[in-house]
Amino acid sequence: MHYIIPHFIARRILFPLIALCTLSIAAAQETGPAYSGSMGSVTVGDQQLYRLSMRPDIPLGKWGLALDIELFIDEEGGFSDRGWKFGTSTETLNTFLRKLYYLRYGRPNDDLYFKIGALDEVTLGYGFIMDGYRNTVQYPGIKKTGVQFQLDNLGSQQFKVEGVVNNIQDFQGGGALLGLRLSAQPVGKLEFGLTYVVDIDQYGGLLDSDDDGFPDDVDAFPGDEDRALDNDADGVADETDSDDDNDGAIDIDAASGLSDEILSRLGGINADFGDNAFPVDRDVNRKNPFNKDRVDGDRFGILGFDAAYPLIDSKKLDLRLYGQVALLVDDDDQLSAAQADSQGVTRRNRKAEGFGIAAPGLWLKAGPLTGQIEFRHFQDDFDAGYFDNLYELDRARLDVATGRATPKDALLGRDASQSGVYGRIGANLGGLLDTAADYQYLSGADNPKQQLHARANLSKKMLENVPRLTRAQAYYQKNNIGARLNERGNGEDDFLESTEDTFYGYLVGWEMSSGVSLFWDTRFVFERGADLRLQRQKIMTIETVFTF
Repeated sequence: MHYIIPHFIARRILFPLIALCTLSIAAAQETGPAYSGSMGSVTVGDQQLYRLSMRPDIPLGKWGLALDIELFIDEEGGFSDRGWKFGTSTETLNTFLRKLYYLRYGRPNDDLYFKIGALDEVTLGYGFIMDGYRNTVQYPGIKKTGVQFQLDNLGSQQFKVEGVVNNIQDFQGGGALLGLRLSAQPVGKLEFGLTYVVDIDQYGGLLDSDDDGFPDDVDAFPGDEDRALDNDADGVADETDSDDDNDGAIDIDAASGLSDEILSRLGGINADFGDNAFPVDRDVNRKNPFNKDRVDGDRFGILGFDAAYPLIDSKKLDLRLYGQVALLVDDDDQLSAAQADSQGVTRRNRKAEGFGIAAPGLWLKAGPLTGQIEFRHFQDDFDAGYFDNLYELDRARLDVATGRATPKDALLGRDASQSGVYGRIGANLGGLLDTAADYQYLSGADNPKQQLHARANLSKKMLENVPRLTRAQAYYQKNNIGARLNERGNGEDDFLESTEDTFYGYLVGWEMSSGVSLFWDTRFVFERGADLRLQRQKIMTIETVFTF
C-alpha cells in the first residue's frame, strides 16, 4: 500500500492542479486502495487560502470510488467554512458532492461504463463537436460534479449510447452542458452516429457564491447575499453609499435608490442657497455589471451527424473512411445596445448561424501510429471542436473592468465561408516518446482560420534510462492564428506569436532521493490589458511527493 503526501506551493492557480490529480489516480491499484494527501496554497476568487486534503482511492471490482475530503485555512489562520455549509438543502448537497472526486463503474472501453464526479477528457464521435472536454479546469478552487456514461453493443445492430453532463450543480444556476451521442451499424459494417451537445445557459457556469445574481468576479461582497456592488471600491456597498463614484457630490440620479421626494429636496437646495452650496450628482459614473437574474439565459447547441466505413479492419491496421456534418442551434438572443447595457452583457450578442462539413475523412491506427485527415468547410459562424478542454473557462467570461459578460458564442466568426484541411498525427516512437500534433488551415475569409496543437511525453521506458528523471511533458496550443492582435496591440499576430488564444507549458518530475520526488508544473496563459498590450501570466506549481 502506498501513501503519497504531496506538498506544493502555488504562486497563482487559475487552472486545475492536474499533476496532483494524475498522481492520485495513478496510485490506485486494482488489488487494494491507495491514499493521497495534499497541502498547499490555493487561489479561490480573490482569496489566498491554505488547503489540506485527504483522498482515498478505493477499487471494488468493477467499481471505483475516490473521495476528496478537504479543509481550507484563511489568511488569518482560521478554518474556512468553504465546502462545509449545511444551512440550506442546496448547501448541504454541495457539501457532500465536494467530497466526491469520482464514482465509476467499469472502464471507458467496456460495454457498460459510467462515472460521476471529475471528468478529465470527453470526446464524442470524431471530435467535430465535443473534443477533449473536461470539467476539472478550475479544480480545486471550483469543483464540478459531472456525469459520463456509455452503453455499447446493444442488440444486433451494435447500438451505442454515450452521454455527458458537465456539472449537476449548474442546474441550480439555470443550466448545464449536456451531450448525447447515438450510433449504430444498421447495414453491415457501415456505422451512423448522431450527436447533440447543448449548453442550456452559457451563464450557468459563472460562480455566484451568495446566490444574489451577481457573479463573484463582479461582486464586491461575494459571501454576503445582502450586499453586492461597490462602484468606487471604498468598502461601502452602493446600497448605503451616498457617493457611488466618489466624486465628492451626493448622488441624486434615478439609480441612487432615494425616493422622489428626497431627490427633489436635495436638488432644490442649490436653488435656495446658491449654486454649488450643496454639490449633487445627477449623472453618476456608475457601472452596470452583469446579473444572472436580469437575463433569460443564453442557450447554445450543435447538432451533428456522421457516417463511417472500415476500409481495413484488422489488429495491425484499422483504416476508416468517414464524413460528418454539424449545424449550429442557437436561440434568438439578438439584443439592442440599450438591452445589452441594461443586462450587463456584450453588445455583440446575436443568433449564431451556420454549419460545418468534414468529408471525406480518413482515420488510421497502425500499431503505434494514429492519424486523421479531413477536408473541412465552415459556413457563416461555425467552428469545430467548440466544446473543448478549456470550455468551462470560455463558456462565459466577465470583463472585470466593465462588469459585462460575454458568452463564447458571441465571439464566433460572423458571416464567413471557409474551406481547407485538418490533420492530426500521433505516435509512440519506439516506446520512448509519446507525441501528437494537429493543424487546421481554412481559407476564404479575410484571414485564414488556423490552429496548432502539440504535445509530447517521455515514456516510462525512456525515463528509466535517464537518471532521476521521473516525468517530462510539454504542450502547446494556439487557436485563431493570424486573426488576433499582436503582442503590442498594433497589428496582426505572427504564426507563433502569443495571443489570448495561446496556452503552453511543461511538467517535469525529478527524484531527489529514494522515495522523494519534486514535480515542477509551469503554465503560461495570456490576457489583453486596457492598453491592448498582451500580458503573460505564469502559473507555477511545485510539489514534493513522498512515497512510503
